[in-house]
Amino acid sequence: MSKFAIGDRVEATSDHKDGVVVAVFSTVEGKFRYAVDLEGYGALQFLAEEKLIFCPADQPHGRPVSMNH
Repeated sequence: MSKFAIGDRVEATSDHKDGVVVAVFSTVEGKFRYAVDLEGYGALQFLAEEKLIFCPADQPHGRPVSMNH
């Protein structure tokens, strides 16, 4: 099972940018990759699970997530 889900707020550990998970993919090896809309990039970034951490909602640089189902 993946650590993150669509709509989760995350932070990329490499550059400390935060964003929102928009897609989850599994590799043939059973690892997970995530398409993340990181602020400041203007395009989706594809990151391995170990390169992401949860971004708590109360962090000042976090942004709210709107989930329209």
